Amino acid sequence: MVKLPLTVEQIAKIVGGQVKGDGTARIEALATIEAAGPGELTFAVDEKRARRVSKSKAGAVIVGALPQAAPMPLIRVENVQAAVAALLGALAEPEDLPPPGTDETAAVDNSAQIAPDVAIGPGAVVGRGARIGTGTVLCAKVVIGTGVELGENSLLHEGVVVKGGCKIGNRVRIGPNSVIGTDGFGYYFQDGVHHKIPHIGTVIIEDDVEIGACSCVDRAKFGATRIGPGCKIDNLVQIAHNVQLGKGSVLAALTGVAGSTKLGQYVVLGGHVGIRDNITLGNGVNVGACTCVAGNVADGQTVFGIPAGPARAQLRINQAMYKLPDLLKRVKSLEAKVGDLESTEDH
Repeated sequence: MVKLPLTVEQIAKIVGGQVKGDGTARIEALATIEAAGPGELTFAVDEKRARRVSKSKAGAVIVGALPQAAPMPLIRVENVQAAVAALLGALAEPEDLPPPGTDETAAVDNSAQIAPDVAIGPGAVVGRGARIGTGTVLCAKVVIGTGVELGENSLLHEGVVVKGGCKIGNRVRIGPNSVIGTDGFGYYFQDGVHHKIPHIGTVIIEDDVEIGACSCVDRAKFGATRIGPGCKIDNLVQIAHNVQLGKGSVLAALTGVAGSTKLGQYVVLGGHVGIRDNITLGNGVNVGACTCVAGNVADGQTVFGIPAGPARAQLRINQAMYKLPDLLKRVKSLEAKVGDLESTEDH
């Protein structure tokens, strides 16, 4: 970990960039392009923001190919977001995690197979026959159910619950109070009563998945609910029973995916998206925020709206909606004129 202040040259070494301008300038803090002042570092992640650099009062800017010149020192990098991530990682305090070993207040079943360097925090519970790989950390009050398999170098934050029989891969991060493997939402209606359908399947979370706080991935009715490798799931997301989520997909907060839906690789769902059950979204599909998807979507499509439709068509519809009040007035005026003409012809 490093601490501010740093010189522009020191920051360039951290992010793997090249300095154009005064490398000895001191940086005291980070800020946005609009807010940054002297002694503060900002960044331009795209051409739109790069065009604002000349008007910024920042002490230095991390940039890509643009701009070619600026009134302050520039740190040129190949990937601005990767550079910012590297800098933030260097500045961040170490995570407050339990040390390797088992806290005296934890309850670990004797039949559990736990690698020697696993960290098990205060009040955590590890059930019968669970297996936990090397380098994994269970923070306070994590509950690992019977027969759970948890891979290497994973991190489960406070209050995470992984129900019996679920499988979690390597380098998986799960945020506080998320629940993996609770029963799916399934009932049948008979004699005026909703009867629960047992769910006997599992959840499989593959390598390099990240799940935020207070999210749920439900157990399959039979078979497996599967989260593919590299998926990133935000806070407050609901993944229902038997959903299949493809490699590298990203789901923003307040999104819900209903049962048995299949999402392809690298699907992106904006915030507050709803996906109905038993449909398929192809590879590379993008869904705008606050969209309800009620049918299949082909590879590479961008959709939004309620119900979801192709993005360009939905934009035209939205633009037309604002004209409806004036159009209604014009229609009423035309109807009145037609009525007057018909009345004149009758006489």
